Amino acid sequence: MVSLSAIRVFYTEALLSWGFVVRHRGASAAQPAYVLPPPTTVVGAFAYPLARVLGLNPNAESEVKWGDGRLISSTMKVFLEATIAAAAGVRAHPHSTGLATAQEPGRIIASPYKGDTERGRIKTEPFESAIPRAMPVQGVGATYAPGVTVGLAWVVDGDKLARELGIQLEKLDAVAEKAPFGVVRLGSKEGFLAVDYSRSMYVKNVKLLGPGDKFRTWLYVDSTCVESLDPVATQVLPMPDLNYRSKRYYVPSQLASHNVVVPLPEHVLPLFKLVEPCRAVQAPEVEGLVVVMSYDSSSHSQKGISAEL
Repeated sequence: MVSLSAIRVFYTEALLSWGFVVRHRGASAAQPAYVLPPPTTVVGAFAYPLARVLGLNPNAESEVKWGDGRLISSTMKVFLEATIAAAAGVRAHPHSTGLATAQEPGRIIASPYKGDTERGRIKTEPFESAIPRAMPVQGVGATYAPGVTVGLAWVVDGDKLARELGIQLEKLDAVAEKAPFGVVRLGSKEGFLAVDYSRSMYVKNVKLLGPGDKFRTWLYVDSTCVESLDPVATQVLPMPDLNYRSKRYYVPSQLASHNVVVPLPEHVLPLFKLVEPCRAVQAPEVEGLVVVMSYDSSSHSQKGISAEL
């Protein structure tokens, strides 16, 4: 059972320089990209600076099964196990263009992944025929979003995270306050961003919202957990959840698809109403900072929080 007093929220607003790269899980030959960062990417954005200030290796190599996918770092599993919810949102400025995903041709070195027969053909075939086999061209996806502000919110069970890390909650609080200001990238290493220090924080005092409560947010929300009361200002977009299972989210936007998102104007926040059995965490001091906790129908429970709260 999670105590309300133990819930912590990492929150960052940042300006994207050109965009970011978060490629589809399991993609190999073709590598499309997500137009918005899914929840696991949000966790990773905060986990990297938090691991550094805690003296952990954020890139510890060990393949770990997680949900319907796998992690390439055992360190990431610790953070995901303590995660209650995570979400992201984007807002436009007068001269920003929105978000667009495209695939550009690129070559990869494929020969190490070929079998003996295929490697033999590469070695014996004429140069013109061997190159496409050894270094094939494939589409590499990226999301372009110059001048767009992105908001990232990560809700954790502070007690559980501290326990898994072998430290006291007080020590976690002391170092975690630095993490929202240390977010330097989104997705792959080239997705650099500039943190707005005046709009980033580590929140220890939160409010819990229950079924029937109404709220406004610019972060995407699980469509099974809410009723959209401003349907014109929300679009539905599928993304993987914290367990790498596909889920449909309401995205506050003028337009949203697999390839394009046109953000709402600044300060426009659509209205939602929570439905059973879902709940949400709200940071009262930040307008629009509400993160909905998805209901896991497979286990008939809400991840990381008790219905008694």
